[in-house]
Amino acid sequence: MEYDPLVKMMHQISEPSKGTIYHYTSADGVAGIISNHEIWMSNTAFMNDTTELRMLQNTPSILNEDDFTNENMRHVWRSMSERRFFDTNYYMASFSMAKDLLEQWWAYGGFCIGFDAKKLSLRKGISVYRCLYTAANIKRWILKKERIEGQDKLGADEKNFMAFNVLYIASMKYKNEHFKNEKEVRLITTSNHNWFYDNSPEMYENDLPIHVRRHPAYGFPVPYVKLFIERDSNSVGNKVKEKEMEMKTRKLRDEGTKQRRLLPITEVIIGPIAYQEEAKAACEILLAERGYKSVKVSVSSIPYRGL
Repeated sequence: MEYDPLVKMMHQISEPSKGTIYHYTSADGVAGIISNHEIWMSNTAFMNDTTELRMLQNTPSILNEDDFTNENMRHVWRSMSERRFFDTNYYMASFSMAKDLLEQWWAYGGFCIGFDAKKLSLRKGISVYRCLYTAANIKRWILKKERIEGQDKLGADEKNFMAFNVLYIASMKYKNEHFKNEKEVRLITTSNHNWFYDNSPEMYENDLPIHVRRHPAYGFPVPYVKLFIERDSNSVGNKVKEKEMEMKTRKLRDEGTKQRRLLPITEVIIGPIAYQEEAKAACEILLAERGYKSVKVSVSSIPYRGL
């Protein structure tokens, strides 16, 4: 595969990231993120929304083949419409554009961490996408991305790979309108548990190692990856050509030894919970002890005491 042109094309699918995005979480979640300087990204096959990743496939009338000018996109859309479209190589962490939102406190916990979106997506292979909640908006996004310049430099396999990713990412961007108040922003990455191109191991070097944890609802272990920013951002992969399991074993072994930079945390907000001031003090101590001394901690002004 022509790896470099493909990477450039994939980069163009992603979207500009700026400003602050907010991650609502539990007490354990805020402690883990700050203490370990990492965010867990869950496999997209195990999201809480039962329509997740299926909105686009379940409403094929959004697009028809004549809408496309890109033949590869037309081919992939036809395949998507004719069969179950489900990929288990994608991982996601959810954020919101909204600060101190009551619906988010209800759903996700009593703590909220603000992040600099641009700095958070500096890690190679991590892209930021804002959710869209209407058929018209997701159609407009797809047809814009199908016209990305430079695709003529790709081979046949790469063009199909590119088309697949545009449509699959669209399926992750397109969310049920009942969730529109969340103003969701997603960090998305891929980590391939199967190698499809054995002759191009460098294609998988930036894949994050896959871990598993017990899911409280499913009752069985589900996969996730750890997003962190390496202190040495110029590090490169192993120069020796590796087989699939050799690379995966090396990366999993090395992950725990990598020096981590501080996450781009801009603020922490304590939700409408009991003992707000005590929780604020605890977070301030934790932040200072882990190197985030300048991060401001505030409390929600929402007059709700049900959390």
